Amino acid sequence: MGAPAAARHRPEIDGLRALAITPVVVHHADPAWLPGGYAGVDLFFVISGYLITGIIAAELAEGRFSLWRFWERRLRRIVPALAVMLMVSSIAAWAILTPLDFRQFAKALVAAALFASNLQFARGTDYFYSAEGDRALLHTWTLGVEEQFYILFPLLLLGLWRWRPRMVLPAIAALGLASFALALWLAPRWPLGAFYLLPTRMWELMLGAAFALAPAPERPRDGLALAGLGLIALGLALIGPGTAAPGPLFLLPTIGAALVLRFAQAGGLAARLLGWRPLVGLGLVSYGTYLWHQPVLAFLQYVHFGPLGPGLLLAGIAASVGLGALSHIFIEQPVRQRQRLARPALLVMACAAGIAMPLGTGLAAYFGMLPARSTALAQRLEGLRPADAEAEMVVPEHGALAFVLYGDSHAGHYFGAARARFGRGALVSALGCLSAGGLSSRAPGDPKEPACRALPDALETVVRTRQVRLVIWGQRWQRWLYPAGSDVPLGTTYGAGQPHLFRAMERLAARLPADVRIVIIGNAPTPETAGGALTGGWLRCRAYANVACPRAFPASRAEGRRLNAALEAFAARHPRFVYVDAAAPLCPDGHCLLVQDGRLNFWDESHLTHAAAARVLSQIDPALLRR
Repeated sequence: MGAPAAARHRPEIDGLRALAITPVVVHHADPAWLPGGYAGVDLFFVISGYLITGIIAAELAEGRFSLWRFWERRLRRIVPALAVMLMVSSIAAWAILTPLDFRQFAKALVAAALFASNLQFARGTDYFYSAEGDRALLHTWTLGVEEQFYILFPLLLLGLWRWRPRMVLPAIAALGLASFALALWLAPRWPLGAFYLLPTRMWELMLGAAFALAPAPERPRDGLALAGLGLIALGLALIGPGTAAPGPLFLLPTIGAALVLRFAQAGGLAARLLGWRPLVGLGLVSYGTYLWHQPVLAFLQYVHFGPLGPGLLLAGIAASVGLGALSHIFIEQPVRQRQRLARPALLVMACAAGIAMPLGTGLAAYFGMLPARSTALAQRLEGLRPADAEAEMVVPEHGALAFVLYGDSHAGHYFGAARARFGRGALVSALGCLSAGGLSSRAPGDPKEPACRALPDALETVVRTRQVRLVIWGQRWQRWLYPAGSDVPLGTTYGAGQPHLFRAMERLAARLPADVRIVIIGNAPTPETAGGALTGGWLRCRAYANVACPRAFPASRAEGRRLNAALEAFAARHPRFVYVDAAAPLCPDGHCLLVQDGRLNFWDESHLTHAAAARVLSQIDPALLRR
């Protein structure tokens, strides 16, 4: 094992940090400007692995390493600046987000405060297509990876150093290779897990660690450092949003960073290039810039409808760098140099208090404390998201049932109104699922496909065991259809798949007792199909500062109009089916109303409020319950 990398200040590393933060910020401002810019975070991982390993190894060699001092330095470096960013972002989110988006933001806020964002996002947040509530804190996933690394890696290194010092470098190399192999294996099977989790990112940290411990070069190798800069540039040029991440192409920028870290030496051309004063200055404020750029750009994009022009984007980038500089000058440096919070006990208390505030805000929001201004409007218009909006199976244990609602989340949005109109009933549904005799909208291999395919069995069981005579089939009917056991689609319900849909509906009806009637509710006229500022719904539209939100949209843009006509014709041919037009009471005089009689018809971009659902269900004849 070679001598550990020295802990002296190296301006070229600050320059390398600038090369890492710049593409990340540019990519987040507008991915079209630099599609592979998000790979800048991979450079940060290599830098962290290199510096942390060098520091720990040097202190171990001198017999002065302390876990507490190491973790104290990490606290000073990371937590105070992060806590301020989270608190300010919470205030901004409170002021501008809709209740629906603020609740999503609250989940991300809690995860960020606990350094578990990567764990939270791996459960279902796509880095490139995240929900708007997640977006302001999406970048905190990297802090989760690094903090988890800072907790575990020193323990591993300390144990190896004490008991098997010759195995330190081989163990690091083996851990890195195993992590890279896991990343390659997991990426096609669980892309989000491969992207966000420490085990599949460890190889980048271990790459830096290995180069920190590798034998020192006997003579200057500036050519290798320059080659490293070339690999970084090539990687950023070749990587894009569709690249398997992390995958083989990420070896280019990460190996490039490792070469720069190990072989860029004072006086060499690579070190002189990276030591350029503006680069070093940006590198010094890179942590604060990283913290602030995402909320600044996300909130700017949230209140502006349409793409941000170059002027606004450049202003957002400048504000991010400015806030990063303020963070460096007034928070990071004073705390790290012990000008503030000098005593460890005071540091711990301050960090705990700083994290407790956003953590408490996030928990309070998750459990019901929503933004006052936007919530008051939603409450006044009866447009808050229902508490049971994601309910799928609601079947009372005992007693008679007047009806069963069947379908997907568009069946669920009728459930409250159906109980108010018809009495006790059940909900048999699966989110995003259309399922009938032998086909469904989910292809084999989809994790939710088995539950979707099993839905007709659940319906039949409830209908027969509870002697139900009325099934209300509510659905987002525009779907792709797949036969059982095949990932080759039959077509769409509004195209080639339509005859298959109708035959499957007949097969489903044949499984139920002969006296059961099935009410088909056609597509609701969802606002997102109206396009423009209504894509996220009326409440979301209200958050834009540069548009006036309409209260209606043309019925010609209502979802599934032609499919609704086909459903109506199908029901007319089959005496067991009754068709109800969801658009009729919501779209009078050729316009679909977003606000009707002082109440919202939709609580998001596609789901009906209780008032709108009640209008639709008022068309169902209660006599159907008595058949």
